[in-house]
Formats: sequence, C-alpha cells, structure tokens
Amino acid sequence: MRTALVLLAGALVLSACGTGTAGTPTAAARQTTSNETTTSRAPFEGEVLGNGEVVRADKLDGIRLESPEDGALRNYGVGVEVVDFGTSDVVDAGGGVQYGADEDAKLLAFRLRVTPFVDELAGKVTATVSVDGRQRSLPDFEYAVDTPGEDETVQYLVGVPNDRREVELELKYADFAQQFDLLEGRRTGEQPEILYRSPDEPSVYVENLTPARVPVIDADGENGNYVVGVTRAELTYFTTELGDMPAGPDRAWLVVTYEPTGDGSMDSVSGANACVLPFAAFTLTADGETYAVVDKHSEMEEFEQQKVLVYEVPASLSEATLTVKAQTFNCVYAGDDYPYRPTKEATVKITLPED
Repeated sequence: MRTALVLLAGALVLSACGTGTAGTPTAAARQTTSNETTTSRAPFEGEVLGNGEVVRADKLDGIRLESPEDGALRNYGVGVEVVDFGTSDVVDAGGGVQYGADEDAKLLAFRLRVTPFVDELAGKVTATVSVDGRQRSLPDFEYAVDTPGEDETVQYLVGVPNDRREVELELKYADFAQQFDLLEGRRTGEQPEILYRSPDEPSVYVENLTPARVPVIDADGENGNYVVGVTRAELTYFTTELGDMPAGPDRAWLVVTYEPTGDGSMDSVSGANACVLPFAAFTLTADGETYAVVDKHSEMEEFEQQKVLVYEVPASLSEATLTVKAQTFNCVYAGDDYPYRPTKEATVKITLPED
C-alpha cells in the first residue's frame, strides 16, 4: 500500500512540472521566449523628410497650427508675414502626397503670405530656413515675389530633430538679413525701425502733396513760375536705385519724387522738365534740424519727367518741410541753356503716417 502511494505522488509531481511535449506553455515560458516590440507611430507609407530637408506643400492637413503675435518680416521691396506654424509626425500636403518625420524628429510646418512691392525681386531677395545653423532655400520662393502688389500664400514643411535648438526663417537682400524664430514665433536680431513702422509695408509714404510755386524771372526780365509737384514722399530703409541702407537701424531715407511744371516765362522753353536745379536749392527741415540732399542717390536729369531728392533722416520722422531756395538754374532748349532766377522761396509740407 505504501509503494502505491509513492508512485501516485511521483506522477502528480511530473504532471505539475510539464513534460516538454506539445501543449499550452506556462506563463514563465511565454515571457522568456517572446520577441514582441511596441512603437508610438502607426505604419507610414508616404515620403520621409530628413532633418533640415524642406519642401513646399499645397496644403497643411492633419496638423494643428498657431499664429504668432507679430509675424511680419520685411526686407528690400517685400513684406513676408508668418501666418501660422506648428509641428506634427505626419502631414497631408495635398495632391495625394503625405510627408512623415524621421526617427526622433518632427515635421515643422509654416505658412507665409508674401507681398512684393517693386519689380525684379527674384534673384535679389532670398528666403531660407535653417535647422541648428544649416540653411536650405525655400523652394519656389522666387515665384512668390515676381508680381508687385499681389499677395501669394506659400506653405512649407521642414524636418527637425526632437532635440533641435534653433529653427530660423531668414529673408535676405545682399548682406542684409531679417530673421524669424519658428520655434518661439518671434523676430530676432537687429530690426530697423522703419521696416516695421507700417503694419502692411516696409515703408511709409504720402502722395500728391500741395505743389510749391517758385516765382522766377528769365534773362529778359519776364516773370513765370517753376512748380514743384511732389507726387510721392517715402520714408524707407533702402534707396530707390541701389538699395543702399542708411547709417544705422534708427535712420532712414526720405525719398521725395516730384514732377516739375511751369507757367509764364517758363513756357518759352521746352518745358520745366528741361530745367536742372542745383541740389543745394533744396533743403529739408524737421524737428529743428536741417538736412541736405544726398547727391549720390538723387536724380536731376534734364528732360526727365520725374526728379528725385533723397535725404538721410531719423526713422521716427513724421513731419518735415521741403524748401526750394532762391538759386539760379538753367533750362535747356534747342541745345542752349536759358537761365532763370528765383525771386522767392517756396515750401512743401510733408506729413507722414505714424503707422
């Protein structure tokens, strides 16, 4: 009887430990033989953007975007507004194209509204995005600046590592650049005052001011008037022809463009646009200071319909007076110079918008 009990106990022990043959494995066996892994991302079959790689997108679906408090970025003849920006793992860019981020990275999306104000900006003004100092050009940006006065909205994606320190949009002309931090949503670096004085443009201006009538006498003692009709007075950071900048970020150029006309004895020659006045005849006063014409950037050519006077002034300028002083000048007719002598000064009041 004792022998039977021992055999029965041994059988029970073998049954509890398993035999190593086919059957359901124990919990301990499942833990030691499993190779399963987990991931936080769903399977992705689109195009992966490497870190720093940038593409233009037709749209930005599947991503939550936020707008900066002030997205303005300005440069020579162009205004760019960062409308919104945000990050995501995957973005539907339109046209059946999806972009995804690399491992340990995100996609940073941003939308720009681009407004050119002058001709021939393509090839002069460039735009780039840099990730931790490595710059890439924005694809097709040159097409967004080829039609003055027309807004165009463009959208971009750039791959950025999760541990990135800096993602910067840069708008550049010659050696002058303006930057926008796409992580913090703000402008950085030096920001010339006049570029951001207007909410819409990189300059402020007034047009069609009250003309100044300068009384004159010709060589025969006949009276007439040389009329200075200012068509535009613009406070800007860049000169019209060369794109030169003033001495500092708190300075600006006041560009006064006028079309001359005449009456009385002025009609005895080919017209007031054939007259060349010395730059010294024009002075500008503002806040108790007097400014002389900057010859290098000004234009006083005979037979040119428009004359251009340029002054370097404080960027905060809001009111000024242009004075045409009494200095003899010549007008050309049939190859000869005809002198005219002003008998009195004349002034033009210039009031620029504050913003």
